[in-house]
Amino acid sequence: MKSAKVFLWAMYVHLVFSIAVPVGIVLSCIDEGWDAVGIVLVLLYWLETVAVQIIGWVCAGLAVVTYRKGQWEKLFLGWKRLKVRSIPFFVINFIYSVLVWFILVGGSRGILILLVPIPIIYTCTLVFQSGCVGICYIKYLRKHLEDSVRPSGIHYVLQLLAVADLVSTAVILKKYGKERLKNSVHEGD
Repeated sequence: MKSAKVFLWAMYVHLVFSIAVPVGIVLSCIDEGWDAVGIVLVLLYWLETVAVQIIGWVCAGLAVVTYRKGQWEKLFLGWKRLKVRSIPFFVINFIYSVLVWFILVGGSRGILILLVPIPIIYTCTLVFQSGCVGICYIKYLRKHLEDSVRPSGIHYVLQLLAVADLVSTAVILKKYGKERLKNSVHEGD
């Protein structure tokens, strides 16, 4: 799934923007105050943030299309790419967000605490979007594997929760790896 690759790259671009834009604003506004450079940086950041969300929803939609076409290998590779290769993104994003928001909330004497849910909701949305790809793959497994070897339905929920999605992914990859699936999938597929 090329859309999974694009979505993954978009998440990392978002991470770079999340670090570069605040630093750029501080550096450009130190001497002269709030100027056109700061405004442009904020607008670029906002546009990039919206673009990442759009790309994420497109990726989730294309996962459904891929599922309906029965292209399980593409779905598997896209899901695996999103879940495994996004781990560094979420770790760095978490550490950076905690540091920045600690400084912002402390510097504002608690006033900016009201804005803390915004990055949390944004990050959870990214997990949810990549989880939609996982749900499509799990649904494919549950549809095409015999009853005795199907993954549990709890994996649907786990794919949508931060950190639990990684546990679910690891379990499915270990139990239903690509080589094992070739032997288990019905002949009619």
